Amino acid sequence: MSLVIHTTGLSKSFSGKQVLKDVSFQVEKGVTTGLVGHNGAGKTTLFSLLSGFLKPTEGSVEVLGCSPADPILSNRFSVLPQDAGFVHGIKVGNQLARLAELQGFSSKEAKREAVRVLEIVNLKGEWGQTPDNLSHGMRKRIAIAQSFIGEPELILLDEPTAGLDPESAKNIRNYIRDKQRQATFVISSHNMEDIEDLCQDILLLKAGQLTHQESIANLTARTTVLTFKMEQEVNDEIKQIISQISSVTKVESGKTGERRLTVFFSSSEKDALIEIEILKCLATSNLKYREMIKGERLADKVLEMSV
Repeated sequence: MSLVIHTTGLSKSFSGKQVLKDVSFQVEKGVTTGLVGHNGAGKTTLFSLLSGFLKPTEGSVEVLGCSPADPILSNRFSVLPQDAGFVHGIKVGNQLARLAELQGFSSKEAKREAVRVLEIVNLKGEWGQTPDNLSHGMRKRIAIAQSFIGEPELILLDEPTAGLDPESAKNIRNYIRDKQRQATFVISSHNMEDIEDLCQDILLLKAGQLTHQESIANLTARTTVLTFKMEQEVNDEIKQIISQISSVTKVESGKTGERRLTVFFSSSEKDALIEIEILKCLATSNLKYREMIKGERLADKVLEMSV
């Protein structure tokens, strides 16, 4: 097993207030890991410790076998803070090239590297633009490009799609997905769609403590739950009808306006037949759905574990 992150008893206090307590976990090479938790759970502090921006009060942290602040990691490890910004009035291409130089590229190589990472996010043509003239989504994409400089082995991303329109968010998820072949990612996000779409494992922080580290596939119990995104609300009468299907153990709908239906059933060799019966029931009731997911929504599981 090759580890890219290893923490032991990691704790951090500010002015006597403990914000992280005894956090121990490992991240394996090639496993994209999501970091989740409520505001104030300690995610930003943990990211800062992993990045070397802060030193722990207690415990230890290793990144690629080194201290996070070790200069040897300069081109092996990159971090994208949530509010990563660029200097106003200076061309973004020049800024990326300068960052590449700081990683050891020659001036000529740095310019080529800046072009390469801008091409990854489809913004090569914006080399000569200053940040002031770019949309929020474009600046976010350039920040993502910055994290790809030097082909790092490990990339930490804090809220990579926050504040973006759906199309820009989709594009950024695609960029990250393409790079997963070469790098290991740790992604901190409140957007469970990002976590479920991109990650294999999840770390859940609650009040400064790590309460869960688990694979998302196991967490969402994909073989015994069907979750539907419905075209209309599902009333109690329909839920009662579905609950009468053999092996169905529970039927839940989301809050008003969510148009969601979750059907739990006991696992058996006839899972496919149970699914067919549920679909027949929806069709007979003239209920249409946009999407069917095998498993619970990750957002629901995280909310349940965070209580």
